Amino acid sequence: MFESRRGKYNLFDPQLKVIISLLTPRLKGVELAAEPIAFVTYQMYGIVRDLLEQCIKDTDDVWDWATEVAIVGGIIINRRTGGDFFQPLSFEARTRNAPPQDLFVEAFGPRPDLVPILGAEGPVQEILYGKH
Repeated sequence: MFESRRGKYNLFDPQLKVIISLLTPRLKGVELAAEPIAFVTYQMYGIVRDLLEQCIKDTDDVWDWATEVAIVGGIIINRRTGGDFFQPLSFEARTRNAPPQDLFVEAFGPRPDLVPILGAEGPVQEILYGKH
């Protein structure tokens, strides 16, 4: 156990180890970001997106129960006033043996400009388009 300002943490927690191992390589460029916490939030979105992608690929019987799967991904932005805000980052439809159909622009309009938040175009491309 170690203690920080936010409480006690178990260094042997397997979930924490997995998160750290997945997040560490994605921290390149955090020094360019206007808000490091926002940068890390978007990187965590990318991790969850990639894990979900792998889960769908690894679940052989997913198409026994559905002919199409729609996936909406994004982050929740906590605001001081006006309530929290869901920022959609992806929306796609998937069917068996076909590439994902990108529905984002049709549903939400232009993608958000994340360069000011992430500091460079490379991390933006990875967050918005991932590795399909």
